[in-house]
Amino acid sequence: MSVYQPGVLYPLSEGIWLAEHEMKLVGIPFRTRMYLVQLPDGDLVMHSPIPPNHGLTEAVWKLGTPNWRIAPNLHHHLFQTPWQELCATSRLLAPKGLEKKRPDLRIDGTLPQDVPPQWAGVLEAFPILGNPVMKESVFLHRPSRSLILTDLAMSTAPGDHWILRLYGRLNGLHGKLGVSHMLRRFYKDWAAARASLDAILDQDFTRVLTTHGPLIENGGKDALAAAFSWLKP
Repeated sequence: MSVYQPGVLYPLSEGIWLAEHEMKLVGIPFRTRMYLVQLPDGDLVMHSPIPPNHGLTEAVWKLGTPNWRIAPNLHHHLFQTPWQELCATSRLLAPKGLEKKRPDLRIDGTLPQDVPPQWAGVLEAFPILGNPVMKESVFLHRPSRSLILTDLAMSTAPGDHWILRLYGRLNGLHGKLGVSHMLRRFYKDWAAARASLDAILDQDFTRVLTTHGPLIENGGKDALAAAFSWLKP
């Protein structure tokens, strides 16, 4: 069971916040999570935004203007439109290919090459190569030594719906960070994927901020390495 109330913005560290949203997939309730990062110029970056509500939008605008939005992979894009409508100056960065899947979205740049220079030293993108189905980029929040993941890896917890717990146990990710058997099949170039992962593991982080499953406050680098022990170059 998550400790966070859905639709409410919570501070994590200086310059970074989270908010959760409860969804249903084939009738099974689960949580997804967005992260909000403040840049030195005061602009805000929304990573995989959840649906806006009055309290959430009010909390966001008290902190600054969400002039940047991230669709971190080809599957996390559902709630971009309402934020685009709420903030006309907001620019969306997304992986190549999302423009075909979501022609209704105005996409202003491609990940990771179009990450703007004003993010430097705060938020850095690392692409995961070798997986054309996901095309995910993960993000390192350098000030808090936190790595933000989307679908790269996840975990289930004791308070989850029993079907989610069963899914976690069958895929080796109940109570620990892991990669499902289905997602493993999406990796077509293991050498490229391993090189991408090694580049991430070379960075300075200890906390892993997941989009699905409990946060890992300490030992995140070891947890991520263990989750991908199956991936051989």
